[in-house]
Amino acid sequence: MRIVAGKDLSAVRDAAIDAGLTLQGPLSSRSAAVGLTLPEYVVDAYRAIRDLSAWRWPIPNGAYEVTKEGVRYCTPEFTFLLMARLLDVEELALFGLELCGTYVIDKDDPKGFVKDTVPQTTVAKLQAFLDGCPGAPGSKVARRALKWVADKSASPMESMLVLLLCLPRRVGGYGLPLPELNVSADELRGFKTSKKGPPADLIWRLALFAFEYDSDMFHTGKDRIERDSKRRALFEELGIRSISVTNKQVNDSMELARLAKIASKAMGKKFHTVDLELRKRNGSLRKKLYELTNMKPEEEPEEEAC
Repeated sequence: MRIVAGKDLSAVRDAAIDAGLTLQGPLSSRSAAVGLTLPEYVVDAYRAIRDLSAWRWPIPNGAYEVTKEGVRYCTPEFTFLLMARLLDVEELALFGLELCGTYVIDKDDPKGFVKDTVPQTTVAKLQAFLDGCPGAPGSKVARRALKWVADKSASPMESMLVLLLCLPRRVGGYGLPLPELNVSADELRGFKTSKKGPPADLIWRLALFAFEYDSDMFHTGKDRIERDSKRRALFEELGIRSISVTNKQVNDSMELARLAKIASKAMGKKFHTVDLELRKRNGSLRKKLYELTNMKPEEEPEEEAC
């Protein structure tokens, strides 16, 4: 099976036409291809993905979908597996967090991403797909990366915070267990309803401990005061200890290590000493994640006049 990659379906169609291929018709035809749509930052970062790549393996169930026009394109689950042949574990985990999150990175947006989008897939669907094609090219890397992918990340910075805290120390993380992300107030109370409440950004429910990422970009003034007040009341009601994490702390390896130590203690886990080499690896990991997503550290907001 031939695969044609691009940043959207239009770009994929153009690539297929240029290569003398078609995204329609029987896959048994030598001229047939399946379209692979990827975020622009992935296409820009890895020019090799533009080249036609052959999938020389039995086509897994659920690998592609067909539009009403008969155009075949890869599902998010197959895309995750295909990208495992190109990205390393930490980059693939970041990509997986976006696929399962409620944001889409967009360099043309002033924020650098679009909020409140519908998740393209879930961790459970990714796991089920990989279980259905054991031994497939890239499956080992995909399985490793999936250990650090959670559902419902709300922003690239939340995803980065998860990876900086939870990836193994050998790659620059601080080795914390994976938290749940953006758990609603009603889920925390033990039931699900349509009611809306302030969600917990990163929470380890069994430990009754949470981190709240305070984005300088989105939460200032009255907005922050109201949101934080509701959260404090909810966490007090449920006995959850919560600590705010600022943008400055995310971008400071030593400060992040202190937060990881606090979280480890709350979970009853030993936190080993963070030496200079680990802090350097954490800094290198942060730089890699920023570069891949085209995101930049947020600037401190100006104080509002009283």
